[in-house]
Amino acid sequence: MKRWPVVGRDRASARSSRGSRLTTAGMLVVAVLPGCAGTPAEPSTAPPTATATAGVELEGSLLFTRAGGQYGDETVFLVPGDGSPEKQLTDLGEACCARVSPDGSSVLLLPSAQPVGPLTSATIPVEGGEPAFLSAVDPDLNLVAQLWSPDGTRIASEGWANADASRTGVYTAASPSGDDLVRVTTTDTGGHDVPLDYSPDGTELLFFRGMPEPDWDLGGSLWIVATDGTDLRPVETGNIAPSWWARWSPDGEKILFAAERNQPVGGIWTVGADGSGLTQIYIPPDGTFPITPEWSPDGSQIVFALDPDSNQFAHPDNSVIVINSDGTEPTTLMPTSAFKRNFDWFEPSP
Repeated sequence: MKRWPVVGRDRASARSSRGSRLTTAGMLVVAVLPGCAGTPAEPSTAPPTATATAGVELEGSLLFTRAGGQYGDETVFLVPGDGSPEKQLTDLGEACCARVSPDGSSVLLLPSAQPVGPLTSATIPVEGGEPAFLSAVDPDLNLVAQLWSPDGTRIASEGWANADASRTGVYTAASPSGDDLVRVTTTDTGGHDVPLDYSPDGTELLFFRGMPEPDWDLGGSLWIVATDGTDLRPVETGNIAPSWWARWSPDGEKILFAAERNQPVGGIWTVGADGSGLTQIYIPPDGTFPITPEWSPDGSQIVFALDPDSNQFAHPDNSVIVINSDGTEPTTLMPTSAFKRNFDWFEPSP
């Protein structure tokens, strides 16, 4: 039986398996990481020089996962925005692909323990709890939900049918009923289309078009499509091979992405949603590799994990870093301990 392609989980493990704290309310205080040096790849432009500060306060809550070792394929954690300590939201290794609802009250995720039938995702309260599975509206269609629309009325999923490759694509459906299923993309690459982010106005979807097994995430590309399936167009990343993880800026102007794994050199880039202005905003220290970057709720900062090498599938111990959106003032949010990735930085619910 085909398992979900990695969108949070590593592909190989997915096929074989079904402390930081807030010091003031709503703010994270982080320590200093020295500035980085290097040479950007063409056609990028060099980022501003990093400036060290005594600490940075980050407003909002941070969802993320740990993986490898006791954390299994993936375990979901939350640093809340109310000053309380970090929370483990799921049992060890029991869920992946976590994303917070627009109102900050619920987490969308894929539990390892599945009901009979096609793969389907579930929601839990943001403080943790038992999963409530989404309705399986098509008995043959696996739907791995990835995100809510900005108004919370629809959920975008990676979909495929085990016996019919022609059904692979991005789908959206009403939230939480699963009714009004709409197919958004069709692909003939042999890989999956993975929805990554809605545009802030909810009219378009950013997605990753992957390649066939086994290296589904290498050689893929970023695309934008209208939510009704029209106006399909690539996101131009020049000679930079993008990873399967990318995010739309809160103002709708830019796409944020990192280099795919196993590249000789890593980095973080932004590019205009119209394909203009490809810019490298972060050059990592020699030999290190940034992964899964995410915007702050107001777009002024970016959080990401910094791996010691380019193979994140090995789950190396890594650090969590925050930079300003122009690449300056890199700071350490979480030290080198365990493997962390897949961030969702959001405003907590009132």
